[in-house]
Amino acid sequence: MDFCNSVVTELPRELYIEVTNRCNSRCQACVRTFRRLEPQRDLELREFRSLVDQFPVLNRVVLHGIGEPLLHVELVDMIRYLKGRHPSAVALFNSNAVLLDEGWRKALIEVGLDQFRISMDAATASIYAQIRGIDAFDRAIENTRQFATALRGMERPRLSFWLTAMRENLPELPALVDLAAEIGVPEVYVQRLVLTRRGLAQEDHSLYGKLRAQEESFLAEAERRAQSHGLDFRASGLSTPQQSLQRRRAAVGEGETDPHMPWFDCHRPWRMTYVTANGNVLPCCIAPFSATDYGGLILGNIFDKAFPEIWNGTQYVERRTALRTAHPLSPCEECGMSWSL
Repeated sequence: MDFCNSVVTELPRELYIEVTNRCNSRCQACVRTFRRLEPQRDLELREFRSLVDQFPVLNRVVLHGIGEPLLHVELVDMIRYLKGRHPSAVALFNSNAVLLDEGWRKALIEVGLDQFRISMDAATASIYAQIRGIDAFDRAIENTRQFATALRGMERPRLSFWLTAMRENLPELPALVDLAAEIGVPEVYVQRLVLTRRGLAQEDHSLYGKLRAQEESFLAEAERRAQSHGLDFRASGLSTPQQSLQRRRAAVGEGETDPHMPWFDCHRPWRMTYVTANGNVLPCCIAPFSATDYGGLILGNIFDKAFPEIWNGTQYVERRTALRTAHPLSPCEECGMSWSL
C-alpha cells in the first residue's frame, strides 16, 4: 500500500468498533471521566451488521473504544455475526473484567472470541482504586482467575493484562507479572499514557521520554520475572516496554531522522479505521483522548453515508495529506506512535 497517496483504493482490513461508550469505571487517566465527547449510546446490532457488511475483507476487529464492552447485552451476537461474515478475522477487546461472571465467560468461549484483554493498572487494591476510580480490584482478579481456569487447555480467547504506565503504578509492574503467572494470564502488556491534560493523564505523570534509572529498573525486573515465569512481556505497538516509553525518531528521508516528526511514520489512516457508538468515523482510537477539537476529528458518519464514501471523502484525504507534512492536523502532531495494537 502506498502510504504517501492520500486516496486509498482498498478499504481497510482493520476495524475498531466502539460497541458502547458507557462505562462502569471512572479511570483517572481516561478522557471519558472528565469530558463527554458524544451522547451516551450503545451501537445497535443491526448497525453493527450493516457496518461489517461494507468491508470485503477484515483481518482484525477491535470491539472497544471509550467504554466497557461487557455492558452491551448484544456483544456476543455481534461477535457471532462478525465470525460468520469474516471467519478469519481476529476479534478482541479490552475490558475491566468487573462484569466477567460465569455467564459471560461461557458465552465468550463458545462464540470464539480470540483475545480478552484485561485493563489491570495495578497489582494492589489501593493503587487500582486510585487509578481506575472504583474499588473492584479483588472482583476483577477473581473473575480473571476463574476465566483462566476455564480456559486451561484451550487456545482462545487468549488472556492478557494491560497496564497504562505512569509514575504512580510502574513500581507495581513486577508484582503484576507475578500475579499474572499465579492466576494463569500468559501475557502482560505495558501501554503508554495518553495525555488528556485531565486527572492523571498529564505531563508530570507521564514516563514517555523521561525514564529515570529507578523506573528502568522496574521494567528490567518485570522482564526478568516474566522470563522466569515463561510469560510474554510486551508493549503496545509491537515494541518492547522500554522502547514504547522512549521518544521515537521518524524516518523522513533516506538516511534521515527527525525526533520531532514521529507522525510521519503513522500508517493508521491508510490501513485501519475507528467507528464510535454514535457512528462517527475517526482516524484512530488514540485521537479522542488527546484532541482538544473533537469535532475536527470526525471524518464522516456511517448513519449518513456509506463507509467507502467516507474512506476517500474530503476529510480523510486532507488528514492523510497533512500527515505527510511538517504540519499534520490536530492532534497528530503530539502523537509519539506505537500507542496501541
